[in-house]
Amino acid sequence: MVKFEISTHINRPLAEVFKYMADPTKQPEWNSIVEEAVPSETPIRMGTKIQTRARFLGRKMESTAEVTEYELNKRFEQKSDKPFPLKISNLFEAEGSGTKVVAVFDGDPSGFFKLGEPILARIAKNQLQAQFDTAKELLEAQVPAQR
Repeated sequence: MVKFEISTHINRPLAEVFKYMADPTKQPEWNSIVEEAVPSETPIRMGTKIQTRARFLGRKMESTAEVTEYELNKRFEQKSDKPFPLKISNLFEAEGSGTKVVAVFDGDPSGFFKLGEPILARIAKNQLQAQFDTAKELLEAQVPAQR
């Protein structure tokens, strides 16, 4: 079992951060593992399926994730069975003039991935943190909306 949590603070409004990070079509912009993510429907809601093409540890992977929780501007969770049973929960909350984003990764590696489970956990945590850092950079570089 691999379980860990990461978090970051993004100096952008909560609604803007949630909209960007919960949009599967935006994932390839900030998530270096994801090559393509296509939702079965828009807007995203609980039950939406997301077809994903990715590359992790040099392996190409195609999977379908299901949105298991979706609460606008608060929570976005998805589960997948490939490459192994995995749940990623993303929590969003206003924090000062920006947004705190927390991700909880909960997976049960098997097969190829089970062999290197301790290393896999470190790699996955470092990659997820790097992806959040990229999302933070991209969002904070945007010109603030005119009011």
